[in-house]
Amino acid sequence: MPKALININNNSIVASNNLSEEHIENLIRFSDRKEQLEENTLKSLHFHVSKFNDYCASRNVIPLPLQDATVLESFLIKENERGCKAQTLRIYAWAVSKIHSLAGLEIPYFKTIITARLKIIYKQEVKLGVKRKQAVAFSYGHLKFVNDKLDINSLLSIRNVLLLNICYDGLLRESEACNLFIDQIQKVNGLYNINITNSKTDKSLDGSIVHLSKFTSKLLPLYLQKVAAHHGQFLFKRITPRGGKLETLKISDITPNPYDKAISTKTVELVFANTWHTITAHNLMLGFEDHIDLPERPFSGHSARVGASCDLVSAGFDDSLVMRAGRWKTLRMVELYTRGVNNKFATVREFRERLETITNTE
Repeated sequence: MPKALININNNSIVASNNLSEEHIENLIRFSDRKEQLEENTLKSLHFHVSKFNDYCASRNVIPLPLQDATVLESFLIKENERGCKAQTLRIYAWAVSKIHSLAGLEIPYFKTIITARLKIIYKQEVKLGVKRKQAVAFSYGHLKFVNDKLDINSLLSIRNVLLLNICYDGLLRESEACNLFIDQIQKVNGLYNINITNSKTDKSLDGSIVHLSKFTSKLLPLYLQKVAAHHGQFLFKRITPRGGKLETLKISDITPNPYDKAISTKTVELVFANTWHTITAHNLMLGFEDHIDLPERPFSGHSARVGASCDLVSAGFDDSLVMRAGRWKTLRMVELYTRGVNNKFATVREFRERLETITNTE
């Protein structure tokens, strides 16, 4: 067909041979309006459906429309045996179901077969003690180490330190950090604020205000001064990793400049991971008592979000305030991130400490 269905980079993930004209038209309508989904959601849909399509092709089964839900169930079982956890398998199930829904189709017995299988796999993981992987905490102690090591003569050092500080101050997701614009910055009473718009849980243009710390507010204008010649709209510029120089922005008469690109989430991941390795190397040169406490795994793009949440809760801030600071809709993620330091989960311990204090004073 001349027009790819559900196209990403003009690669189709849907074979139209077995679809009616109505179902093809439904998919073309979506393909013309695919921007309604986030780019990462589209990529996820493309990747997971393609994997299922390959599985079906190896067994001479038509993936769309899928006539038998047990085919998808067998695929999920196989992926589980390969090491995929229930959380990933849910994404596979969602993607295959989504592509059917977009075409105006349904998978027969999806709820009774696929949902049941996912529950069985999840229960097996619970019995085996399989833990959900969560980003490790990048806390204030780690941030202080980074700030102390700042090299003001290195543009790369300034950008990376600023990135870590803004992620910590704002409990930013890595995608939010990548897509910050310079015009989202405001100076109020000597300190800077950033208006976070179009976030994962808030698609409005009103956004949420993030108040930057004194250190971050002092570092920000220094960075902006050094990147002023770039003229790009994104706050965090692409910098050559070896030379530490700004990547040249090709001039354009179009506004915003179509050649201006945000840093990638991979760049954010690398900045956090490299920080973990730097602190690890630092610890190796010191005695055990002088070590900076580090998690076993390297930091990731979500680590500042986790670490700042834990630091706030440890300092006595209410969970609801942390929820607002992190732009969550419910307290669930706050409780998940901070369960190791949150005193409300240590009720009996706190009760016993009170009793022992009273006993010792009598």
